[in-house]
Amino acid sequence: MTMITSEFVPVAVPLSREPERNTNPQHQPELIAEARLLRQFEQDIALAGLVGEEQNAEVVFLSAVSAKLQKPLNVSVSGESSAGKNHLTGCVAKFIPEEDKKVLTGMSAKVLMHSEEHEYEHKAVFIAEYEGVSGADYAIRTMQSEQVIEWEFVDSSNSGISKKKHTVRGPAAFIQATTRVTLHPENETRLLFVRIDESEEQTKAINARQALDAAVGAPCRPEDLLGRWHELIRSLASAQVRIPFAPQLASHFPPDHVRSRRDFPKLLSLIEAVAYLHQHHRARGEEGRIIAAPQDYLDAKGLFEHCYFAGPETAVGEMLEILGAPGTEFSIVDLMAKTGWKKTKAYEMASRAEEVGCIAETEKRGVYRLVRAHSEPPLALPDKVWLSAHDFRISARMTN
Repeated sequence: MTMITSEFVPVAVPLSREPERNTNPQHQPELIAEARLLRQFEQDIALAGLVGEEQNAEVVFLSAVSAKLQKPLNVSVSGESSAGKNHLTGCVAKFIPEEDKKVLTGMSAKVLMHSEEHEYEHKAVFIAEYEGVSGADYAIRTMQSEQVIEWEFVDSSNSGISKKKHTVRGPAAFIQATTRVTLHPENETRLLFVRIDESEEQTKAINARQALDAAVGAPCRPEDLLGRWHELIRSLASAQVRIPFAPQLASHFPPDHVRSRRDFPKLLSLIEAVAYLHQHHRARGEEGRIIAAPQDYLDAKGLFEHCYFAGPETAVGEMLEILGAPGTEFSIVDLMAKTGWKKTKAYEMASRAEEVGCIAETEKRGVYRLVRAHSEPPLALPDKVWLSAHDFRISARMTN
């Protein structure tokens, strides 16, 4: 085995294109020469108006790009009202071509079942507020898991009653904003979580940016800032991604926690999305599959760790740490006073903690007791991965 740990920066080579998405094969997108696209994205989205939130923006962006893959990423962006959830997702959505996205404020329970067959296929679906689509949970979960909806229904017309079948094809990547800390457990298994930065420092930075814009005007941004990203995304050819070092990562997920079964595929999907985005700088293997590079893992690792500790289970652990040691009794009012949470959030968190067996109701009405500390599954992903000599030789050809 040959160890590859340094930055992997091969040169670009011409790749096959999807004819319907590239009408001028002689024209190369400006960003095709950029080997570290996520770094460039951080700079460009700041010019587009986003203050901070770099990692959150990258997760949302990769999720949107992953809609072109067979198993896209799905993301929940959580935060208090007015924290900037929709500003974040809106800024990212600008970087995605119109034909590759849908932006929704709401969705009724069955509208997804009755959509056009290809209406959602390989689209990034930006949802302004989870509450606006909560009635469509079942349909969205089905699309996320199966990448297709097969819907049979009874149709009544003048000619009588008949059974019909309608198909809505995916896959699609769903990106939603919500004020809720916890969601339906079935939803949570399908999602990456990011939390809006609600710190005082972030508030100061946002206010300072708004004050500067009011005083001297918004900073000028390159005229083609968004257009060049649209060009790049349109140039990405449909292809599968192979992760040669995936077996090296599996042992770093604790086998005694069932959640590892859903977390490990999320890491792999992040690696796939990074490699797919950088396909112009990646080697191709059998059947044209993109070979993920060690740098794709390093980029995905940081983002996965960021999401791993932003989910509901981590929030439960933080709540219990604030409340004290096992045996401590508390009421919802106590919880609100110690955390500064509003009533809805306090009840949500208490309900989840009770669900996982960390707290239990006492004989006193409205009083809970801490039963046990919350155990967050350990995560210690490696800092280095290896390519076999075979895969190294294939990748090395890109530099010749």
